Amino acid sequence: MDWVGLFGTVSSVVIAVSLTMKNIRRLRWWNLVGAIAFSAYGLMIDAMPVFLVNGFIALIDIYYLVEMARRKDYFSMLEVKIKTSVFTQRFIEFYKDDIAKYFPKFAYDENIEYKSYFCLRNCRPVGLILFSTLSENEYLVELDYTIPEYRDRKTGEYFYQEGLKRIGLDDNKQLVIKDPNEDHIKYLNAMGYKRSGDEGELIYTYKRSE
Repeated sequence: MDWVGLFGTVSSVVIAVSLTMKNIRRLRWWNLVGAIAFSAYGLMIDAMPVFLVNGFIALIDIYYLVEMARRKDYFSMLEVKIKTSVFTQRFIEFYKDDIAKYFPKFAYDENIEYKSYFCLRNCRPVGLILFSTLSENEYLVELDYTIPEYRDRKTGEYFYQEGLKRIGLDDNKQLVIKDPNEDHIKYLNAMGYKRSGDEGELIYTYKRSE
């Protein structure tokens, strides 16, 4: 088996896969790995142009990753009245296909009194959270969505660690998500949700004091 050829093929596949990623930080990391590997492949086959070009690409990736690590993001919360907010409704419409991947059962209902908040990251609305009331101390999370370009969990971490305080959700209130899909469960676990309920219904709950 031509291990050198296989190594080169895998390296080029990693680079190609990196270019399909919407998250810029993740794209840079994968592209860095692929560029380093493909640069090494250039040395193996004594192809200096391949080595030099991919080495240069790796240096560019390192530069931008360092810049991203140094850059401080500024987060804030913005409450909106969804019934009268044209922007919020357009936001939901624009991202409806991506929202459906994580919240397939979500459908905006104008008869529901939502508590609606945008998470702002550097003054850009990158996340939308919608609650409806289940009981005096429980809110049903109808939507907890972050746009693909900013899906690095920092927005969610801000919301659950700081944002809930800013919107006045006290320690007695509990957030509930029903029947999340598998991809969203990973996010819920990372944010601190706990599974509850019986086997017939998949329920995750979150309390700020935990």
